[in-house]
Amino acid sequence: MTGNLQRVPPSARSRADRGKGLRGVLGRAGWNLADQAVSSATNLLLSVLAARALSVDGFGAFSVAFTIYSFLIAGGRAMISRPLAVRYAAAAPERYRAAAQSATGATVLLGVASGLVVAGAGLFFLGGPLGTSLLWMGALMPGLLLQDMWRMVFITEGRPRAAFVNDSVWGVVQVGLVAAFIALDRQSAATLLLAWGGAAFLVALLGIRQFRGRPKLRTSLRWVAEQRDLLKYYLASFIAIMGASQITLLLIAGLGSPADVGALRAAQVVLGPLNLMTYALQAFAIPEIARRRPRGRRGLQVATALSGVLLLASIVWGAAAVALPERVGAFLLGDTWTSAEDVLPATLVGVVASAVAFGANTLLVALGYAKETFRINAMLAPGFFLFGLTGLELGGAAGAALGLSLAQVVVTPALWWRAVVLMRRETRDPGARPVGEQSQEGRTGALDPA
Repeated sequence: MTGNLQRVPPSARSRADRGKGLRGVLGRAGWNLADQAVSSATNLLLSVLAARALSVDGFGAFSVAFTIYSFLIAGGRAMISRPLAVRYAAAAPERYRAAAQSATGATVLLGVASGLVVAGAGLFFLGGPLGTSLLWMGALMPGLLLQDMWRMVFITEGRPRAAFVNDSVWGVVQVGLVAAFIALDRQSAATLLLAWGGAAFLVALLGIRQFRGRPKLRTSLRWVAEQRDLLKYYLASFIAIMGASQITLLLIAGLGSPADVGALRAAQVVLGPLNLMTYALQAFAIPEIARRRPRGRRGLQVATALSGVLLLASIVWGAAAVALPERVGAFLLGDTWTSAEDVLPATLVGVVASAVAFGANTLLVALGYAKETFRINAMLAPGFFLFGLTGLELGGAAGAALGLSLAQVVVTPALWWRAVVLMRRETRDPGARPVGEQSQEGRTGALDPA
């Protein structure tokens, strides 16, 4: 070993030791939930401030930029964050460190490439708030994506407290800058985006200090290429599900009305805290499972526990949302509450089905069964089209909501069936590996510190 190993921080060297024991697991789960709460609360506060401070056109431009950011964040996690968690959560500290630096380097490259595309699109809309917003978004994209990647790096490493600190600092800085622009009467879509993205850039630099290492661009493309056996399925799944869901919503708006889509979106807002919990639980569970590699019956027990936690939360929150008094719903969502109320029970069916499927899906993803999970989750795409549009034809917005939920209901037993089959196979053959999985010990070369 060279001197590189000596620079590994003590927190990283003790990661494996801290990871053992129920107390350590519960502690990481708590910090992870706190981090997700801070992130979601900051996004909500930023959206509220923007909606109050900007004109209709300005807020529309801000929303378009934020939607692009959300899409790229989801894509970056599928292509970079998830392979890092699945393949390197259990790696030796120095090996994880090298992989994380290459992964963050790949994130910077993704930010630069996507930023150029977004800025190029902004040139077609110059003269209005959308064009200026897209230009700023393109310039800020590397910092925004890198900030989110540091968050995932810390969670995978077993240090969600560092992610909480990073997100908390970002929240304070961005809200402070936005409030300053509003107080100085300088608010616009561009200035608010500058405050938001500029704060992300500063906090991305803080992430480098927290990790005590910088992104490595030189090894990033090679690292991504080494994850291609997982990456091709993660990316295909992301494109299929995201694309199908968005196209289905557009078709619902065209064949029905934009109000139908508005009703579906409003119901999702009411059930939004469940999405927060799902994201937090998945971000925590995937590296924890990948680190421990539970197999056979133990793996199924872990999956059942994960689904049980999310199912209980879905039932409790869903029941409270359905029983929400009319005056409270109208206060929260205004005139859209009536339409949301109509589709809420049908939407809740899909949320409950997703909760039931969550444990099996998370287990298979974390153990590297990318091909199997892609094949099953890809069934959602035709399900969205078939059930969603049929439901729209038969029952309007409520029918469309039920149809979209039924697509998830169909997939749920398939995921559990596959999880049971694979765990039984591993019980019979403990040395079995997912198709295409490579051992961490077999990955050598430029990414090794030695």
